[in-house]
Amino acid sequence: MKICVVGLGNIGFNLFIYLCQKFSGEVIGVDVNERKVAELRRQGHRVTADYRSLTGVDVWLMAPSTGNQGQNLLAALDQMIICPGSLISIESTLPLGTMWRVREFLEEKGFKLGTDIFLIHVPHRIMFGVDKTVCDTPRVIGAFTEACLEKGRQFYTPLVPLLVEVSDVRVAELSKVVENVKRYVDIAFAQEIYGYCVDQGMDYDDLRRAVNSKNNVELLGTDWGIGGECLPKDMSFLRTVCHSTLLAGAEQADGEYRDRIVRQVGSGKRVIVRGLSFKTGVKDLNHSRGVDLVRALEAAGNTVLVEDPLFTPDELSGAGFEINDGIDQGKENQDIVADRVILERQRALNII
Repeated sequence: MKICVVGLGNIGFNLFIYLCQKFSGEVIGVDVNERKVAELRRQGHRVTADYRSLTGVDVWLMAPSTGNQGQNLLAALDQMIICPGSLISIESTLPLGTMWRVREFLEEKGFKLGTDIFLIHVPHRIMFGVDKTVCDTPRVIGAFTEACLEKGRQFYTPLVPLLVEVSDVRVAELSKVVENVKRYVDIAFAQEIYGYCVDQGMDYDDLRRAVNSKNNVELLGTDWGIGGECLPKDMSFLRTVCHSTLLAGAEQADGEYRDRIVRQVGSGKRVIVRGLSFKTGVKDLNHSRGVDLVRALEAAGNTVLVEDPLFTPDELSGAGFEINDGIDQGKENQDIVADRVILERQRALNII
């Protein structure tokens, strides 16, 4: 069996590594980013940027960033040399309705689903920093035909702890988007309650401990705002088709929370921002609200220094940030210390 993982970003590369361990010598990865491919090759991975070299593939696992209308996914499909009898699994999170567009695309090329090729949607799931691989948690599977569903069962059942089948492929699409938007709304609510606690002089951590003592309730922690790639993107996907004052309010509340962090600092300060990655414990600056915060504070007329134990000083300075060298803590310059502000990512409204 020849397996190809399409798209080698955070999700796709995690899937690629996992499958290489399960199917030694049978897995290849493809990505349009030639620099990324060159680096992965130097590390010894079997990857390519040339779709034309990918012939005889039995299983295509699609994990590219889809684009706001699924255009990146369709562009990848257009380059693939698809053999009759192959399984195409879309693992990317999709704008609602994309699976129908994929079906139409394949049928226009002369393929009949369930006979010539087998198309399924198995949206990826992973909590970076908690799950090790995208196959550690139950996965949802949807398809247009029973034959496609059966082909998907055969491939995924040995790989995941539970395969949750749905009768409508649209449900599979919606399930992943709803998961992320639900978390977005939960975080926005937590930020609102945290702000209220700060205004009233109450301990938010104490409140969380009290609320979360009920086993079916979780009041989340806060951060620099709702960042990462998935949650804001999927909120946009859902709001496109579901016009909701609740969802609009959650987006507005998050923007106001982030503005409040900047507003409380003012200008002319020497600000230390502790924690820059897009998420605690995950070494990635892409789509980070911490990065957005630093730039907003600088634009407001502050000098901003950063700390993050996940990154070396060279990595942070190479990314364009000024490093906190510890001089302030030594109080070598009393004027600097007097104007110093320290911001902690989970206590962003509590200036130190």
